[in-house]
Amino acid sequence: MRAAVLALLALTACGGRAPPPGPPRDAVLDRAADAAGAALDQEQPRAAARLFAQGLERARQRDDPAAIDSMAFGQAIAELEHGQAPAALRVARQVRLDLARRGRGASAGLMLAEATALYRLGQRAEAGVLARFVAARGAENPEAALRAQFLLGLMAAEARDLPGLAAAQAAIGQPDQAAYQADAAELAAQAALLRGAPQAAWSLAQQAEALRRDALDYRGLSRVLALRGAAARALGATAEAADLHLRAAEGAAGRGEVADARRWLAEAEVLGSGDPALLAAIARVRALLPAPV
Repeated sequence: MRAAVLALLALTACGGRAPPPGPPRDAVLDRAADAAGAALDQEQPRAAARLFAQGLERARQRDDPAAIDSMAFGQAIAELEHGQAPAALRVARQVRLDLARRGRGASAGLMLAEATALYRLGQRAEAGVLARFVAARGAENPEAALRAQFLLGLMAAEARDLPGLAAAQAAIGQPDQAAYQADAAELAAQAALLRGAPQAAWSLAQQAEALRRDALDYRGLSRVLALRGAAARALGATAEAADLHLRAAEGAAGRGEVADARRWLAEAEVLGSGDPALLAAIARVRALLPAPV
């Protein structure tokens, strides 16, 4: 997703390039976009969100719908990278209204960011509606459409909907880019697990794990570690399953993804209840999380 926002910025508000024909560029907006994109690329999502927000305000002063959409997309992605799904949802929805007042619909990228935020907040029905809309707009933004298909596949797997999962797999196909190969392998592992083939699920999840690690997609890596844990549990390897869930939770806790961390810690605790060392490690990770309200 980080690559997607940087590519979009290259087409819209970033500076440092030959200016396209049309109205003069806004150097302040260009600098904000460049700085925000650099912060995101350097894995500083909190700074990136702040800089994109500054760029968004400048784009509003310019009354430039394309720049408003671009900066909002960047801010929403940065908030998602920072584990702030409510903030990402808030900016995406607000800017969709801003654009509607200007007689313009939101881009596929901005709607995908909104769908992702909804998914992370557990609002699956609304996320699915938006994701399907983005998936249908593949000609406008093929990358967003592929990501939307992956999101639909994840939701289908959670609902144990094999036909829906198969449809998402078919739409993604056999991609050339490593990020999409990881998506394909992860969905294939989910499908194998649902079909009752845990050994195949384990192998496919291992493939996805290596691809996520190489792509520096650590959120995806945690999710795949938990998937490997589910496959290990189905194979009867409960100690390994507990360890994999703990490792997934450690990554989530480090990124501030509290709900995922708690869920995977609970799985690890159930599976490793007879292992004092594992329980001590679970307690250590749990101590990093904020107290439940």
